[in-house]
Amino acid sequence: MRLDWKPSPPLTVGLEWELQIADRNTLQPKDIFEDIYPNLPEEIQPLIHKEVYKSMLEIVTPPLTDENEIESTLKGVLDAFKPLADEMNFHLIGLGSLFLEPKEEPKINVSPRYKRFAEEFQDLLKDFYIYGIHIHVGIPNAEWAVRAFNNLVRYAPLLLALAANTPFYRGRNTGIHSYRMVVFEKLPRAGLPQHFNRYEEFENLVSHLTNAGAIGGIKDLWWHIRPRPDYGTIEVRVFDSQWNLERIKFLVRLVRAIAYYSERYQDEPLPAELLNQNWWWAKRYSLDADFIDEKGRKALKQVAFDLLYKFKDLGILQKLGYRLEELTAFLRRPSPAKDISFRAKAVGLEKIVKGAAVV
Repeated sequence: MRLDWKPSPPLTVGLEWELQIADRNTLQPKDIFEDIYPNLPEEIQPLIHKEVYKSMLEIVTPPLTDENEIESTLKGVLDAFKPLADEMNFHLIGLGSLFLEPKEEPKINVSPRYKRFAEEFQDLLKDFYIYGIHIHVGIPNAEWAVRAFNNLVRYAPLLLALAANTPFYRGRNTGIHSYRMVVFEKLPRAGLPQHFNRYEEFENLVSHLTNAGAIGGIKDLWWHIRPRPDYGTIEVRVFDSQWNLERIKFLVRLVRAIAYYSERYQDEPLPAELLNQNWWWAKRYSLDADFIDEKGRKALKQVAFDLLYKFKDLGILQKLGYRLEELTAFLRRPSPAKDISFRAKAVGLEKIVKGAAVV
């Protein structure tokens, strides 16, 4: 099977943003996607997609130039939602998991794809209330794509740590900063993938899985970092859903900077044992995690600062129009998950959920 790489303009970005639909009064999941969609303005309907549950939706942008276009597009979509949300009494919640215990189990959307998921995954899909963000970054050729893929896999724990906001699940404090990942990784083919030395290794793996009937295509590989030759992108799928557009912009900037760095450079891939340990620490502790590399164990925050200073020294931040101080400011903020755990004790989960409403 040939998977020809479809060239994309370098460092263009697209974003997929999963949001929970919740009743404004009860903050319970509200199974009304099919009622919402026909009443949206026609110009934004192509950007709104159904997801597994009727109490979910996904905003999908087209390929855009940079994070500023991402921000303006998302603002436009959210503004278009506001009159309908007022009329139909719902919020869109930008958290990565269902924080409150549902009084009724949310309903699954009817489609051949989701019907197949329900048949294959059985009980797993009955408790799968998680919401994420996927960022696509455009890469013009397969060689650059392999380097970007390998670098993004290496630094996936850092990317997760910066987005983790799901210490709560169904009303309980799990103690794990990205419990969304714990739920997601119950699925087969979900997790951090191996690194590839050549693009042909990826082609051969996909071909083998497809011929064996294990997958129907690349979309059935639920890796946290995924090549998309059909789009000409590397898709980064590690992020918990967010309610803050500034943090979304920051995450896009970091992905683009790593992708730009990968045009010329590839850091040494870590052995699976080290990578998986780093991944667990990021899930558990987010920005308070540690990280093991070739030189030993260090604080994950130090890895982040070192990476950004390296990008500055190489001129990457300047070429992208990014200021080092703006990026490092996010590293000095409390982890979203840690901040949520602290505030939940003071104000309760309901206020946390209400505060994460983007509409």
